[in-house]
Amino acid sequence: MQRSPEGEAPGRELARMLGIDGGLAEAALAHHEDMCLLTRSTDEPFYRLVGTAVAFPTDWIPARKMGLSLTAMHAPIHGYAEQLASGVDHFMARLSPDRIFGRCNWFIAPTGRMRWLAAEQPQSAFAAVTAQNAGEMLFVRCERQTLRRLPETGAILFTIGVYVAPLRSLSDANVARLALAVAALVRGEGDRRGAPCYSEALRGFATARGIAIASA
Repeated sequence: MQRSPEGEAPGRELARMLGIDGGLAEAALAHHEDMCLLTRSTDEPFYRLVGTAVAFPTDWIPARKMGLSLTAMHAPIHGYAEQLASGVDHFMARLSPDRIFGRCNWFIAPTGRMRWLAAEQPQSAFAAVTAQNAGEMLFVRCERQTLRRLPETGAILFTIGVYVAPLRSLSDANVARLALAVAALVRGEGDRRGAPCYSEALRGFATARGIAIASA
């Protein structure tokens, strides 16, 4: 867990809201979701990461993100700065304490471990994946994320609930959706996620199960 001085008060507020003693660490230990806190100083127009209690990161190292702005944190994501940064900053600034927003994110991983720090290049990590074994060697990793503003400190709580399942456990309809989504990944972001290294195996797996996949 990482926490800067700016994250102390929001952490205590979060714990009180959850009815427990302590701060961010105790709040995170009491719930399944990983938790991050972001604050904005009066002389800056953007939010910075000031606290993380992240047990199950998806290919990122929380300690390296501490103190960074949202744009800097998302620098590895293709197109974020050009296409998303200003909209996300505007959304965060307008977030009110009486609303909770949620979204889902997905990844294809070469491991079923909850904690995934990609130490290998995609070419190596997915090298053994084939259409015949993709059901056992590819794992669908889904993050259920929420955002809410804490009413007292004004900090923003970002939660991440991680769920992992082998490709073979998905329904035919979801395998088809996944194959289409992989094919539709924008160039650059698809490369970052290693899509070229497993996309053909995924489509081959779907074909072997008799799943029809529409053109992307």
